[in-house]
Amino acid sequence: MTTIGLVVLLVLGQAPIDSGYIAVNSNLPGLAVYLEGDYLGRTPIEKTPVEPGSYLLTIVSNDSLENIYARIRTGTLGKKLSSVWTLTAIDAGTHQVEIGPNTLTEVFIDYGAVLAAPTKAKWLAGCGVGGLFGLGVIIGAVLAQLIF
Repeated sequence: MTTIGLVVLLVLGQAPIDSGYIAVNSNLPGLAVYLEGDYLGRTPIEKTPVEPGSYLLTIVSNDSLENIYARIRTGTLGKKLSSVWTLTAIDAGTHQVEIGPNTLTEVFIDYGAVLAAPTKAKWLAGCGVGGLFGLGVIIGAVLAQLIF
């Protein structure tokens, strides 16, 4: 019943008395924003009424996520790796938001961080593999000295 009341009031152009509000901005205007997978609009999004609660706000739709997970499950190795890097960008563009009654929650999406996330993840993965290889070389050299 609460959801129906919220919809009726929003259609009439009025927010319920205990409604919360969200505003979303970014350093790149025009980003598509989704709240729990539902399209909210494009940045900048002004004071928009939302039922109070905890939500995931992201710049990627659920349909896109389904396609990414499908490529991870069934794609070639290259498509799987590409999808993993895409997921790091999605993570950087996803925020947990708490909407309180009668309050405005403002969210800023740093699109530079979203674009940089895959590169950071690749460096981390490369350094991890390189570090393991280097550690293996060192251990091998120490063991060779001890044995011979």
